[in-house]
Order: sequence, then structure tokens, then C-alpha cells
Amino acid sequence: MREKGKFQPLWLGATALALLVLAGVADSSEHPPNQPHEREVLLGGLFSLTGNWATLGRASAVAVEIAVDEINRYLEGNAAGLRFRVAVMDTQLEPERALDKVRELHSRGAQILIGPQSSAEVAHLKSYVDANDLLLVSHSSTAGNLAIPGDNIFRFTPSDVPEAAANSAMMWEDGIRAVVPVWRDDAGNAGLEAATRAAFSSLGGTVLEGVKYEPAVQDFSIVAATGREQVELAISEHGEDQVAVYLAAFDEVAQLFVSAATDPVLGAVRWYGSNGVALSDALVGNPTAAEFAARTGYPNPVFGRDEGAREIWGPLVEQIRARTGNEPDGFALAVYDAVWVAARGYTASGATQDIERLKHAFTTAAATHYGATGWAVLNEAGDRRYGDFDFWAIRMRDGAPRWTRVAVYEGRTGRLNRLENAQ
Repeated sequence: MREKGKFQPLWLGATALALLVLAGVADSSEHPPNQPHEREVLLGGLFSLTGNWATLGRASAVAVEIAVDEINRYLEGNAAGLRFRVAVMDTQLEPERALDKVRELHSRGAQILIGPQSSAEVAHLKSYVDANDLLLVSHSSTAGNLAIPGDNIFRFTPSDVPEAAANSAMMWEDGIRAVVPVWRDDAGNAGLEAATRAAFSSLGGTVLEGVKYEPAVQDFSIVAATGREQVELAISEHGEDQVAVYLAAFDEVAQLFVSAATDPVLGAVRWYGSNGVALSDALVGNPTAAEFAARTGYPNPVFGRDEGAREIWGPLVEQIRARTGNEPDGFALAVYDAVWVAARGYTASGATQDIERLKHAFTTAAATHYGATGWAVLNEAGDRRYGDFDFWAIRMRDGAPRWTRVAVYEGRTGRLNRLENAQ
């Protein structure tokens, strides 16, 4: 029986406890039955708590803490005497800072890392993680060029290609035939732009050159002006109703929208977004930017909630919302599942330091894990094999901007389902 707010995955039970002993995690014969030897395993959490994309970072930190607490309560008093502990580090979404935190965690004995959030961070950590036999599980990195079989990087979200298919399906169904892409020039957002360009073009649409900007940009007036020129060109050829802007960004979207809000051309077409902005506090908290987002539609797809797993994620969402004040998305729920799978893999491997044995145990555990995000099966590159996408957009509710789930894209069927009463 699962207690409210506590999930016990399919793998746990009497056989699992026996596995802990048989795997060699601890020899219970050396300790009295009522006094099991306790062995603590340190997990590292790499999240942006105070920087860009901090809305997800704070939810992720809570999710990993909930998972570790539940695992330890379940394993309390087991013959193996195993306990997990997490050290959460603030990366501020900065690759070099993330590397510093990984070095610190490694020096403290952590072999398994949950996070970081961005593909730029994951790409920067890759050589260190591979060279030092660490296992890294990112919950929100999507860049296609990081889908590499055999390395030590795993991702509990699908890569950018499925998200691009979801976004392109919505744009096409909305009657959009020409897109002006605007994107932050980092690994994850550049990957999303490239994948969306390919997906929308394959449907027969036109994708203009677009506008990319550096992560350090603060003044978006030039970005907005350049985007306006291309939107005007697209409108002259296709008409206003068939033109849209696709934006792949993080929290800086608020500053960009402030620059775009007074431009009648940019405000006359629909905008579509990406996973890095869904449920962003920075956007909904800026009145000018939020009004522009609501006026132009601006749905943002993000790894979605599996309706079949509602009994599992429902109480978890309530806990995260109560502790952060925000609605957690599928990325935050993926953190929770990643910790459970990491615990299962680690125990099944016999608490090995052998990275190949640990990776094998981890992927085997993922293949049979059904959790808050549904089935956690990974593909040959170590990325999530299946996934649906929720579209979140800002809508005015009682005179205030609110993030609202407006559609769901089914990855297996390619079907886009609009949600009633979302407008």
C-alpha cells in the first residue's frame, strides 16, 4: 500500500532487500540483526537555484530531497544498512561553475550526479565525468549532439528531436507556414532551433535565417529589430496569419519581450516557445512581458506528465508546489525518478565503483522502472526513449497572468490534443 505522498516503485520489496545483501553491499553476519551497519552514499544534485532557469532548479532540489527521504524511510532497518544522502549545489546555469561543483562533489566521494539542467553545462562536464568514472543523469538536457552511446551521460528526457516534432505539429495545425527562429546561442537552445528548423521544413514550411544571440546579452533591442525585419519579409510573402516566431530561450525571454512589446509587427504574429521557458517565474512575474506572451499565444512544450502515472505524480506535484509555490513540470518529476533508478542501480551493482557495472545496472533498472514520469526506458544513447509533451502558455486569470496547460502532444502517435477551457 502506498502512503499518500510516498511512492514505492515496482522494484522494491522483499526481493530487493535480499538483492542488497546478495549484491555484496553489506555482510549482515558481521552485525547483530538489530544493529545493522549503516553505509551512507552521497548523491550530487546540480541545479540552478539562483540563476537562469531557477524555477526548475528549485523544484528539482525539492524533488531530489523528497526522493532521497522516501528511499531512506523505505530502506530503514534493512539488512544492508544502506542510506543515501544528497548534496545540492547551485550551478546558476553556468558551465564553469557547474564543473567546479562537480569537482567538489567528486572530492567528497560522490559517484552519481543528478543534473545539471542545461545542455551547455552537460557538454562542459562531459570530459571530466567520463575521465573520472562518474555517472551523470540530467533531467532536462536535450541537445542532440550529446546523444552519445557508451559515455557516462544519461538523460531522463527525450532529446530535442521529439520536442521539435511537437512544436512543429502545433505550428502547422495552427496554420503557420513561415517561421522566424530566434534563439539563445548555447548547446541546448541551438539544438532545439536546428531540430525545429528540420521538423518544420519537413512538413513543407518555410524557415527564415532567424536571429541568434549570445547568452550574455542584456539589451535585446537589436535582437528585436533584426527579428522584426525578417517577420516583415515573411508577412509580405505569406500573410500575417501564416507567420510565427519560434523562440528557444531561458529566463531572458522577459527582457526580450519587453523590447518586443511595443513593436506592432512583432505583436501581430504568433510566438511559440521551448522547454527552457515553460513555467518560468521570470516571465510571469514581469507584467509587460507576461502581457505580450498572453497576447501572442506563446505555448512552450516541455517533457510532459504521463496521465497513466497520475496516482504517483499527483501527490508529488502537491508536495513540490507546497514547498516552492510553483507548478513543477515533467523535468522536475524526472529528477524524482532519476534518484529512484540511481538507488536501484547502485544497490543492484553491489555498490560497485566499476563504472561499467554501475552503468549496466542503472540502464537495467531504468528499463523496468515505472515512476512519476511513467516508464523510464532509455535508448541506445542513454536518453529517454519515449515521452509526451505538455504545452504551457500564459493566460490571464482573474486579472493576473497564470501559466496554463493548453495542449498535450502524444509522442508515440504524433497526436496533438488541445485542452478544454485553456483559453
